[in-house]
Amino acid sequence: MFEAEEVIKRVDGLNNISTLHRWRKMVEELCGISFEQRTVQVGKTSYTKIYQFSEADVGHFQEVSILRNKGQPIKDAIIKVFEEEKTPEQNKTLIDNLIEMMERLNENFAKLSKESLLLKAQVQSIMRENYQLQGRIEELEMGKMDKPFQKKKS
Repeated sequence: MFEAEEVIKRVDGLNNISTLHRWRKMVEELCGISFEQRTVQVGKTSYTKIYQFSEADVGHFQEVSILRNKGQPIKDAIIKVFEEEKTPEQNKTLIDNLIEMMERLNENFAKLSKESLLLKAQVQSIMRENYQLQGRIEELEMGKMDKPFQKKKS
């Protein structure tokens, strides 16, 4: 395991500790990777946390430095180098989950389509009935117009 000073010596393009810690923080935020920490006593009662980096981490930082020197933005370089490669098993699981979700969505779509057709038929039936009732109301009103003062039967 390497501490920050050793990583700076091994990685070309890293000039100071603050740059390393800025890159480390970006890696943690962008890729969700956390680095090992060690607590060190720096005084009689005070302690500090020191990050420790593996050989693989140093290699990744070297790759980031190379990409950065080629002109690639730092965020893109970090994502390209540190982002985990999906294994075929993870991809298969993800694909299976997506297929299952699509099947459920298709079933829901089919149910909603049937409901939509039923509702459309109901609306047409209600419109037909409404039209018939309007005709009957008009007939009744026309019949009353002929006999405006009709006696009530008791």
